[in-house]
Amino acid sequence: MCVIRRDLAKSYEIEVEASEAPVLNKILSEPEPYESSMADIKILEEEIFPINDAFQKVFGADKEFKLSSIKLAIGSNYNDYVTVGENDLIRFDVKPTLTGLHKFIEENKESILGFLDCEYISEEGNVFYLKCSKKNVSENIFSVKLHILASMQQRGFFLQQEHKYYGLQLYIVIESKRPNDNKLLEFLKELGFDWELIFFRRKLAIHDWTEIECERNSENLKSFLRAKYVTLNYFDVNNIIRLVVKNQLPFKVANKMASLLYKMKNERVSRFQDHKYEEEQFQQDEYSITLKKAEVAAAAKLACAYLGIQTKINFDRDISIEEITKYEEELTNI
Repeated sequence: MCVIRRDLAKSYEIEVEASEAPVLNKILSEPEPYESSMADIKILEEEIFPINDAFQKVFGADKEFKLSSIKLAIGSNYNDYVTVGENDLIRFDVKPTLTGLHKFIEENKESILGFLDCEYISEEGNVFYLKCSKKNVSENIFSVKLHILASMQQRGFFLQQEHKYYGLQLYIVIESKRPNDNKLLEFLKELGFDWELIFFRRKLAIHDWTEIECERNSENLKSFLRAKYVTLNYFDVNNIIRLVVKNQLPFKVANKMASLLYKMKNERVSRFQDHKYEEEQFQQDEYSITLKKAEVAAAAKLACAYLGIQTKINFDRDISIEEITKYEEELTNI
């Protein structure tokens, strides 16, 4: 899921007045908000329709956003207007898409005052002004949704920061099979997003978060190593953790140790096992072999040398220097 949020509160005004909810909510099964709010039509012209143009440029002119919810205000002033919803547009022979809406607004621009809140979800506290979507966009992109909404939960924030009763936000929600799909990246580029920088920052953030959590708690490190290096069994991981904790080694050393030992196991099995075995049998054999403490110690020395960390590593007394040296040579040659 790729979720893009754009704050509209700073750039656009919104008109708010009391609604008929005190009476209507006693009659209707679905409650209405107690305020009726009207957003500036410029939001559609400057924020939504350019997205539609970029979408069709990337995915093709035949790809149309289906218009699910909208309520236009048509009249002479804010005290004298009628509302036109998505179903009314269909009766006026307007195609229920963003392209159809764009054309309708262009032809009736002088009489359209804005667009109003059209859907209130009381359980979420969200007031929607626009909902449209396109499913089965491409081979890897399942859907793209555009929402303009105001959150009742965030009202206090916008009152404090922007001195506005409502803070409208635009959401673009993309559901994709792959995070780096070429069409998705091209679409983001058309929207003005530097996706290369976003991916780089995201990768750094995830790496930093993993490192911090693993260094804070050895149980987190244990879970990380067992999930990433599946052929390292319970005893292997415990011996790595024990040596890391004893010598206060950083996360990157533990990760490098596990990587070296993981490759050692795979190399040994591929060298000595009968190739007639199924892949599942290889996995089972790799997991069942428990590494010696001298092998773990050798991996620690190599990992520190590889990462340029100069520290004296304390080993258990029953581990001989000769054994460590022997396994260092084996790990170096993998």
